[in-house]
Amino acid sequence: MFSLEDSSPNRIGFDLERVMRTKYRIDDFQQTYFVIDSFEKLLHDCYQDFGTLYDRLRAAPDIDAHALIENDRIITKRDFHYFQAKRRRPTL
Repeated sequence: MFSLEDSSPNRIGFDLERVMRTKYRIDDFQQTYFVIDSFEKLLHDCYQDFGTLYDRLRAAPDIDAHALIENDRIITKRDFHYFQAKRRRPTL
């Protein structure tokens, strides 16, 4: 529900290289979700020689999980309320 309906995360169009450069958390909801039209498109984009892709991305900087960059196809821009509230909560 969070990834589809909450107003907190960014949702941007799927771009394989963008996905691979984006930092992510393994222990919480994501700050950015990538939207793709179909599994067929995902399979098409992923059916390639990843060696050349890794070579190309090796020199590219990582992208922070919350960041939007110039070529992003923004579907919804975040208001980030979920993540801001977590930051304000006292830790035990």
